[in-house]
Amino acid sequence: MSIRYFLLWFCWASLVLAPLSSAAFVLQQHDHSAHQLEPTKPAEANLYVCPMHPHIVQGEPGSCPICGMDLVARKTGSQRQVSISVDAGMQQQLGIRTSSAEQRTFWRYYPTLASVQWNDNARHHIHPRASGWLERLAVRSEGQVVQQGDLLYEMYSQELVVAQQDFLQAREVASGSQRERLLRDARMRLELLGVSAELINQLQRSGELLYRVPVYAPHAGVVTALNVAEGMYVQPTTELFTITGANQFWLIADIPERYADWLRVGAPADISLAVAALHGFASSIDYIYPELDPVSRTQRARILLPQQAATAALAVGMQAQVELYGGPKRQALAIPLESLIITGANNRVIVQQDSGEFVQREVHVGLIINDYAEILHGLSEGERVVTSGQFLLDSEASLRSNFSAASSTGDGHAH
Repeated sequence: MSIRYFLLWFCWASLVLAPLSSAAFVLQQHDHSAHQLEPTKPAEANLYVCPMHPHIVQGEPGSCPICGMDLVARKTGSQRQVSISVDAGMQQQLGIRTSSAEQRTFWRYYPTLASVQWNDNARHHIHPRASGWLERLAVRSEGQVVQQGDLLYEMYSQELVVAQQDFLQAREVASGSQRERLLRDARMRLELLGVSAELINQLQRSGELLYRVPVYAPHAGVVTALNVAEGMYVQPTTELFTITGANQFWLIADIPERYADWLRVGAPADISLAVAALHGFASSIDYIYPELDPVSRTQRARILLPQQAATAALAVGMQAQVELYGGPKRQALAIPLESLIITGANNRVIVQQDSGEFVQREVHVGLIINDYAEILHGLSEGERVVTSGQFLLDSEASLRSNFSAASSTGDGHAH
């Protein structure tokens, strides 16, 4: 009996376990073949965008800083062009209008404001030639107007006293040729120490030492910097004053970076400044500074002011209206400025295709003159761009693109 039961059990086990082992073998074969035929692909980097603000893109999950919505994952490389169909009746209700991209001649022109500044070429720095004390200061405040020959200060300096004594001793030398040479050397020393020729002649006539030596203004102008006070001890390295020539001004204009390529020295500029009785006065660019402002990304240009504009009513810091001209740029592809959708990340337009559908298109913008923008890349001549209603179409296209990208993130391989 035991042998018969054993044989029955063996047959039953063979019938039950055979399909399972066969299935296991097949499953095992499928897994290995799949791994052999499909090599492992590296995971694609994910980007996270805002469904409502597509220009908000981050490399990690988070929320939109504008509306607070959760960012939606979008795989790199899964972006696709989304087209929007709008029937003719709806286009009329939405007020959608289009215009074609066409070749135009851009006359390089840029109106801006320029500020009145002192003419740096008319600045004169006043330093003492010897160390000493300021016994008297005739200049008391910045903005004071001085004329050439006006008293600036009086100082006591031991070095100046010794130089005067040497000059007087040379005057008493009996020998003629030696006397002339010593007088010439002593006079030159006093001149190099800042003593005026009139004072040297007075010293030679009177023979009396000047313990307080006066110093006079070498140029007429306005005191634009006052760095000392009466009674101070000064040295040759001390800058006492800065005197800027009176009625010496120029204009400084800030030019955006995109216009810098056609600026040149000598380019015409029209100036309007009511205080100086200037209305469309023809001037020119005198100098272009070689560096850009790191904050405003603008380049400075210096414009000459006519001498008749320097009146008593003109003051540093006033603003003048300036129009700059740079000549024509021909055969430039242009679209109406109102068709541009300008964001912090890029510039784009809505293009109407031949089929009547609308798509987003990123463009690179060049010159912007009056109501037209030059397109460097992204459009071809004859393509039509939306000039009215483009923001509604752009929002719809952005929403569809983002939700389409979000739904594609669930794709995967399953057995």
